[in-house]
Amino acid sequence: MRRFRVAILATVFCTSLAPRLWAWGCTGHEVVALIALHNLEKLDTAHGTTVAQQVETLLTSQSHTYSDRYCDDLGLDPIAYFATWADDHRSVDSSTAPWHFWDIPLHVASASAGEYCAQGCVIQALQQQLPVLQNKNADPAARVNALMYVIHFVGDMHQPLHEEDNNDRGGNCVPVTFGTTAPRATGSGNYSPNLHAIWDTQLVEHIGGVNRNSMNAKSQIEAFASSLQTQYASKINQALTSPIDLVAWANQAHAIAIAYPYKKLSPAIAPEPQTAPVNSCSDNQTSAGYLQKHETAKPAYIAAVQSKVKGQLAVAGARLAAVLYAALK
Repeated sequence: MRRFRVAILATVFCTSLAPRLWAWGCTGHEVVALIALHNLEKLDTAHGTTVAQQVETLLTSQSHTYSDRYCDDLGLDPIAYFATWADDHRSVDSSTAPWHFWDIPLHVASASAGEYCAQGCVIQALQQQLPVLQNKNADPAARVNALMYVIHFVGDMHQPLHEEDNNDRGGNCVPVTFGTTAPRATGSGNYSPNLHAIWDTQLVEHIGGVNRNSMNAKSQIEAFASSLQTQYASKINQALTSPIDLVAWANQAHAIAIAYPYKKLSPAIAPEPQTAPVNSCSDNQTSAGYLQKHETAKPAYIAAVQSKVKGQLAVAGARLAAVLYAALK
């Protein structure tokens, strides 16, 4: 299913508007990238390789200032700065929009490669970009783009709501009161906050203690990445040494989507038994119908899902390191 997701980026309890939606938001992608860099450096030290340096060299060849950038430049390492490039690039090349997700129906337990991917999906995008990155004789600009796509898409595929659809555009059409912030209409049947957006941004920044408007935003993000590296050290080490299996990783995220984002809402939302995807949240009055259910994600919701949010960020960073190491070592 071709879906152009529109949502709101906001910090916790803030309703300022933003023009588009990012899997994991700016902060989440930056955190994943920083964890990946840390583990690439560990692998290089252990094996006498220079993969982290190759990544940094490729990225510094890319113009630091490019058109249509959304996330503020906080002075983070290049791997974190360019982790959101693929989202920005969608406004330049809209054909890449389906590359950011995999619409496995929520009522389906799992999917195999090629299913639900007729117009492209994140698995297919990674399978296309990794050989370009690996080929040192490829066009240099194509290799840099492939690297930035891989950094971003490995992050995307670990956001559970990017690996499912419940006839609601991956949760974008489910208005949710987050904390004390009630949903408000933002046009075309969209509302903010919504289920997808809170998993992208509000939950991450709340759990990580990150305020992007703060003078200390850079150090807050770096500290969050460091804390996840420590807290999930065993899972990270396991991810670094396990086989690379993109489809299995996506299905693991899908299983989390089944068990947590919808089920833990008050009231809980069940999987739709039939697949009837919508192209707009105004179709079939999808968001209007959910608005009448008064869905809420209050402190009990955050407590129920925070380990999954943190765990997915940590494992995504480790798996990104594994993927980049395998491609460039």
